[in-house]
Amino acid sequence: MSEDAQTEEDGQKMSTVDSDDLLPEPRPVTGGRPPSLAEVVMVHDGPVVRHELVLAPGATAADLTTAMILVPPTACLVSHHGDVDVSLVFRETGRDDQLVVGTDAPPRPSPHLT
Repeated sequence: MSEDAQTEEDGQKMSTVDSDDLLPEPRPVTGGRPPSLAEVVMVHDGPVVRHELVLAPGATAADLTTAMILVPPTACLVSHHGDVDVSLVFRETGRDDQLVVGTDAPPRPSPHLT
């Protein structure tokens, strides 16, 4: 039955259409999680572990804080790069903090912490 039907309920008239043509088409869910504007990439190079924090334009302090949780608190900033995205490269410090051949120099003590 695909014609209008009149019904009366509580003194009010309602028009309904009985048609299978009005059902919405099912659609696949697309997209998934939005891309993060702050990501951490971990690179193992022998005994040295580097964490590269990449910040895209529009990243907020909340994005930065969420990503920084993934970087060990003892990792030292050894390099930074920037063009459109900003990259901060941290290196995990070893127990004896010795320089491993072919890696960045050992971290210097901060003058603000003396």
